[in-house]
Amino acid sequence: MIRERNRNGPHLVGLFGRLSGSVEGFRYSKAMAKAGIVWSEETLDGYLENPRAYLKGTRMAFSGLRDGQDREDLIEYLKQITVVD
Repeated sequence: MIRERNRNGPHLVGLFGRLSGSVEGFRYSKAMAKAGIVWSEETLDGYLENPRAYLKGTRMAFSGLRDGQDREDLIEYLKQITVVD
C-alpha cells in the first residue's frame, strides 16, 4: 500500500474510480482539473500511452509508454498498490 502524499504528482491511493483533478492539495493543470476523466484500466491505458495527446494542456512531463505490454503491466501493478483498505 502506498501513502497518501502528493509529490511531483497527486498521490495514487484510491486511483481507480477516482475523478481526474480531484485530489485535495495538489495543483492540477486547468486541462486535468476540467477533464472529467474517471480513472480505469482503459482511461489509464490511453493516458499512459501518450499523456499530452490524450489530454491536451496537461502538464505531465512523462512522454508515455508506447509498448502495450508495459502499460498493461504498470496498470496491474497500480491496481495492487493503490487499493484503499
